Amino acid sequence: MNLKQALRHSLEPDELDHLVRSYDVVGDIAIIALPPPLFHRETLIGEAILNINKRIKVVARRDGCCSGEYRITPLKIIAGEQRLETIHREFGVLLHLDLGRVYFSPRSGNERKRLADMVVDDESILVMFSGIAPAPLLLAKHSPAATIIGVEKNSDAHHFALINRKKNRAEKKVSLWCGDVIDLVPSCGMKFDRIVMPLPGSARSFLRLAIHALRCGGHLHLYDFQPQSQFGETVAALQLASHQAGRTMRLDNLVVCGHNSPSSYRICVDASIF
Repeated sequence: MNLKQALRHSLEPDELDHLVRSYDVVGDIAIIALPPPLFHRETLIGEAILNINKRIKVVARRDGCCSGEYRITPLKIIAGEQRLETIHREFGVLLHLDLGRVYFSPRSGNERKRLADMVVDDESILVMFSGIAPAPLLLAKHSPAATIIGVEKNSDAHHFALINRKKNRAEKKVSLWCGDVIDLVPSCGMKFDRIVMPLPGSARSFLRLAIHALRCGGHLHLYDFQPQSQFGETVAALQLASHQAGRTMRLDNLVVCGHNSPSSYRICVDASIF
């Protein structure tokens, strides 16, 4: 039974028209987007979700847009337990997090697994903006990479990343650094076989840094938000940054991996840089 079916006798027809059928689930927390006309019904809707899915213990609604340097989404608990801390499982990886303190998107799980499936033996991988470490830990579990380094500026996210590395017994493969990629990546003096840039909307600002840290023939994964008519702009930005660094770029793939809004997509440009 979906949410609209569960509430068909409790909401007015126009209220049902405003209600979304689906919601995100992170661990045992459901996150739903409600339009303002349904705010006065939020408790009823939250209780319905708890009744539909007995594994859900907390229901929260989005209380604004993802904002700030750390992209944290404001949430309001509308039913269930009064907490935003949980443990999420993604392709066998356990992720401990607090949605009130860190950014995490369960919708990117399949994309993280896609990247892991592309890795070949003994790669060294850098994950910029690594958050609570879902990408580094998924790469550690599901790829033959030799070393994975995650860099995260948010100290709260780094705190949970360290917990998650221990929880998943990935200390030998995964190194986690807390700080700004602008400072840490150049100072480490390392060259990587693959670099992941999962910060759509801002990652392009760090292309020069990433290209400099990438070995010749290395692979770069650049995420961005774009309407379909402007996908080429992201590719062109990577081409230009490569040219300015005295390198050449080969486009390997362009993947649509989600929505930012009804008219804007989350895309990943997979490229090799020579």
